[in-house]
Amino acid sequence: MGHKIIVCYLRAGSAVLDDHILNRAAAFMAPPSTQSSDHLPPVIHVELFFPDAADPNLGLSAGIHYGGSVFMHPKSFRRNDWVFHSIPASASQVRLAKAFCERQRGAGFNYFGFFGPSMCNIGNNYRVRNLDTKRMPWYCSELVAYTLLHAGILDNGETRDASVHPNAAYNIIQTCCDTFVDSARNLTGRSLQL
Repeated sequence: MGHKIIVCYLRAGSAVLDDHILNRAAAFMAPPSTQSSDHLPPVIHVELFFPDAADPNLGLSAGIHYGGSVFMHPKSFRRNDWVFHSIPASASQVRLAKAFCERQRGAGFNYFGFFGPSMCNIGNNYRVRNLDTKRMPWYCSELVAYTLLHAGILDNGETRDASVHPNAAYNIIQTCCDTFVDSARNLTGRSLQL
């Protein structure tokens, strides 16, 4: 199998998420799903997972939570609530995405972007100009979208649209990235005898 970047989604109502006013607000404000067969609650959190080449169930997760800072550390996705979609990528694209997340590690949460309206592409233009040089504040869908832009997987318009909300990221990535359902969990077990 070739290289891939796994996008990890959490939907509203997930047992992994706290029953918090911000999570309920994120679900309420989610753009509708563009997947006609998707009648599930909206996605309200998104992270990236970079599987290890030797063992695809090991790897690094990159993301940010409200009030936190960008992380990139080993993570095991034990909870069933996570939904995984893989994006086929070249070795170079994976390397660029990982390097971008590593450079952003420790960056703070983007409160202004999270609570403020998106005005005239000012934030997008600033981010695009400074992707290679600056560590910037993020919220989860921004970090994922701009990582994929930096890797050459999304274009500028797709990135701008995907960054506004985790469910928008879900819609754009599903439409533009030739994704496939995958897992970041260890699925090995005994073989069934038929």
